[in-house]
Amino acid sequence: MRRCLPFVIAVFTLFSVVLLLQPPRSTSGAMRATNTSGLTTITTDTVTIPTYPYASFLFTATNTTYNISYQWLHWANYLGSNPQPADKSYIRLTLENDWLRVSVLPELGGRVYEFIDKSTGNNELYRNPVIKPTNWGPSEQGWWLAAGGIEWGLPVEEHGYETAIPWSYAIVTDTDGITITVSDSTAPDRLRAAVSIFLPNDRAVLIVQPRIENDRDVELNFKWWDDAMLAPGPGNSVGTFSSNPNATDLKFVFPETQVTVHSTGDTSLPQAGQPMSWPIYKNLDRSRLQNWNQWLGFFARPSASQDWVGALDLAHQEGVVRVFPRTIVPGTKGFGMGWRNPIGAAQWTDDGSYYAELHGGLAPTFNDSVSIGAHQAIEWAETWYPITGLTDLTTADDETAFQVQMIHGVSDNLELGVFTTRPIDHARVAADFRAPTGCGEIADWSTDLMTPATPFTYSHETQVALDSVAVILTSNDQVIAAYNVTNDGQPPVTWLYNLPPTTTQTTFPVILSGQDADCIRSFDAQVRNGWDGQWTDWLTATTQSTQWFAGEDGHTYYFRLRARDLAGNQSLYTDNPYGNGVISVLATPAPVLDTSEKVATPFDQLMPGFTYIGYSIDLWNSGTLTATVTLTDTLPSSSTLSLDTLSFNGQPAPDLFQGGSIQWSGIITPDQQAVINYHLSPIVNLPSGTVITNTVSIQYERGLITRTATTTVPYLAYLPFIARNAAP
Repeated sequence: MRRCLPFVIAVFTLFSVVLLLQPPRSTSGAMRATNTSGLTTITTDTVTIPTYPYASFLFTATNTTYNISYQWLHWANYLGSNPQPADKSYIRLTLENDWLRVSVLPELGGRVYEFIDKSTGNNELYRNPVIKPTNWGPSEQGWWLAAGGIEWGLPVEEHGYETAIPWSYAIVTDTDGITITVSDSTAPDRLRAAVSIFLPNDRAVLIVQPRIENDRDVELNFKWWDDAMLAPGPGNSVGTFSSNPNATDLKFVFPETQVTVHSTGDTSLPQAGQPMSWPIYKNLDRSRLQNWNQWLGFFARPSASQDWVGALDLAHQEGVVRVFPRTIVPGTKGFGMGWRNPIGAAQWTDDGSYYAELHGGLAPTFNDSVSIGAHQAIEWAETWYPITGLTDLTTADDETAFQVQMIHGVSDNLELGVFTTRPIDHARVAADFRAPTGCGEIADWSTDLMTPATPFTYSHETQVALDSVAVILTSNDQVIAAYNVTNDGQPPVTWLYNLPPTTTQTTFPVILSGQDADCIRSFDAQVRNGWDGQWTDWLTATTQSTQWFAGEDGHTYYFRLRARDLAGNQSLYTDNPYGNGVISVLATPAPVLDTSEKVATPFDQLMPGFTYIGYSIDLWNSGTLTATVTLTDTLPSSSTLSLDTLSFNGQPAPDLFQGGSIQWSGIITPDQQAVINYHLSPIVNLPSGTVITNTVSIQYERGLITRTATTTVPYLAYLPFIARNAAP
């Protein structure tokens, strides 16, 4: 069962503390929840990390606006102590399902510490091998730990006050997964934060749901930024120009055309607060870290234009995607230490490893704040997932990521990739080009099972324009996700192409055809064996237009089809008894009258004042030999024939009526029709709802067939007539 988390602002009145939290517990062994195979599990253990002795030099201050206490570091005394790291144990809570292993460190700000993609074995987040204070962070606090993972920054920018303090936690095991909720405080009369970290059973995603509560009596302006420190791929480092042993090639994937520079050490770039074109600036792709000189921090300008953002290691084809509701959290920020002349790694670590940052905020930039009313709360959900197998990212949602690119070189190659965060049965990826002249297939790929470990990738030399490419992912022909798909709201038009009336082959082609401005995705087809047969399913969700049908000699088959377009609009099967086409299998030449019919004009289609029923008998020889036919149509005793309406092939034919029945004998050549029309008038007043049935018998070389027409006496309804005076 998929867990649904709200992508809305939730405003609550805080009458009491709503989260029941427990303090961290020390344990020497592992504690594993009881779960069956395929379900999310949780393990509690400890992790040992060399840690500098900064804690001895911390002092407490309070921000009275938010009533939040924070610790500042006495740097002079700390550095004067000649600090050296020593091993320290931290409680680690580890969530795991079939696809991901995610750990949380409650004692270090409740951060998500590891985000391991089990298909590659790599941690997509940076994990600092040492806990070492830096000179960064809020200016009044004066320090920050670049411990790694995803941290929660409140209530000021530059990582906030609480990323290094212990957060309490609670664990809830549900039928759809396990949630760890970390909380900075349960104290009253302050701004508080709680973050629910949910790993579902069956998806390769982490759903993060922050909740900010203002338990003060006044409205507050504050800041919230979550910060993911990234090192996707192997090696726990994004590298630098002089040290890149894992050949990492990091790219920030922001779906923007402009960014706002937050800060940079590169004087050739726009400076703080200035716009910069994205991703190309001065003929260089600035989304790739390897094209940087010094450090750079930037925001989406003026705010996030899409509900997703990501970062990829192009060399190893893996990275991280963050999906979020931009109407609530419009801020996205990227930061890197530089490439050719980066900030020295010794400021935060001891092994020379580098990382990049991906931030998400309630306000567009660090200069902006968001307001929260007294005793109110703001809550939303974000989806984070690792992505593998794609060399770039074009768009993403909380379940699927697409790569749709044109690579220009000696030839133009279309590069397609689709990544899904959950297993999909009977998955199909279809790529089509859309043009004013019609649609065409580029790629069509299907598999019994698509998983996060087996993304779809495709490279094809083509001259198709990139903006005309549409891609769709379906499961059992139900749309999962789509890229560049239009929707005119109209279903496709369908027909059978050049189906002949007869064939001498028992196995013959049936060509399914259709047209739709949004491109046809698939067809369903039904078949009926003989006029009196039942429509039965033949093809379901087929993407192949030419199909081969195996019939029997002497049988007549009727086909009808429907189609659905890329947007999901589906046409209806026709109610025409001939369907979309009919064909007879005649290994030996023969006449065929199975295609003959008799129809009655329903009462509700008659003209006002007329009390007759119109009948039409259509004798159609769709075979290959002449048919000798004898027809007898005995009329209902409750009706009388209007002789002047009796016609044969459009000509008056009063001699056909004999002794209460219409009789005709004659020959019908191949592909010719004999049509008899007449009107009957009821001779008694029949009750409303009476069904009138009329059956004709048709005898010819291949036997006797009958055709029946029915109609129903209508119910009369009297409507009031209202006359109003009108000015002359």
